[in-house]
Amino acid sequence: MPAYNLIIIQVPKRQQISDFLTIRNMMYGRATDIDVHVLSVAEPPPSGFWQKMAERPSLIFSPIPVPLDPRLRGARLMAANIPKSEELRRLRIAGLPVPETLPITPDLRLDAGKWGPFTVIKPDVGYRGRGVALRRTRFVRWTDTSRLPEDDPRRGRLMLAQRYIHTGSRTCCYRVMTVLGRIIYAMRSLADVDSPRLDPDGEDDVELEVAANGVARRLDLIEDADILALARDIAAKLTYVPVFGIDIIREEGSGRLYVLELNSSGRTWHLSSDHGLGHQRDFGLDYYGQFDALGQITDALIEATRKLAI
Repeated sequence: MPAYNLIIIQVPKRQQISDFLTIRNMMYGRATDIDVHVLSVAEPPPSGFWQKMAERPSLIFSPIPVPLDPRLRGARLMAANIPKSEELRRLRIAGLPVPETLPITPDLRLDAGKWGPFTVIKPDVGYRGRGVALRRTRFVRWTDTSRLPEDDPRRGRLMLAQRYIHTGSRTCCYRVMTVLGRIIYAMRSLADVDSPRLDPDGEDDVELEVAANGVARRLDLIEDADILALARDIAAKLTYVPVFGIDIIREEGSGRLYVLELNSSGRTWHLSSDHGLGHQRDFGLDYYGQFDALGQITDALIEATRKLAI
């Protein structure tokens, strides 16, 4: 007789429901004390579903924020819309390596002698690297983003100034997906061509796209021990959402690693999102097979349900 309910919520295009049905089937053999239910936001739950769930302790899991009646029974493991600046604040407090980052306010003036000749500017809330650019530090100034065109990704956003970390002649970034502390896949994004060479003493302003996902690139799977160790450390210390898409860079020369963001909003289930399936097809990747993704997630959800269900 099951003792707990696990309720998994699927959002079309963000995850394939087959992922969660497979996890449910795997649980039948691993955790007979957990009754797994998979709901899609595309369809209403069966009549009386939530009343039935209230009969035993439950855990609700969703990789994407979804609105739920707060009166429903069940602990909740769900993504949250957290700005980059708040992610970085939490990372700093936890003692994790992040580039120095400041909000671009009307009175902000950066000292290029201390900060460096170039600065990355980015929206505090962004999407797929849009609006991320490299500027000469002395030209970084506040602007009223509400006046930008409607299709500008910076429109109405707080902008951040971030110390530029040079990753090499070709822009390079690493993405590690974690679920409840477990590494699900890890990949590298490497630009196809060298970035333009910029004169650090030049007088002209520049606005160069520098996000690794904003240029033509190649993706491949990696098993870099240092990057995986850092991702595990992050997932162990920061547990406010169940799924992270952790973006990490390595400084050329020093080899030091820095965390850029965590993608707490959950749009990172690239095992089966439309976006992630495209990557796997185009670059011949297998996110499922790298670290036994669905097996890892199943075991993590078993542990979480037994520990947290209410």
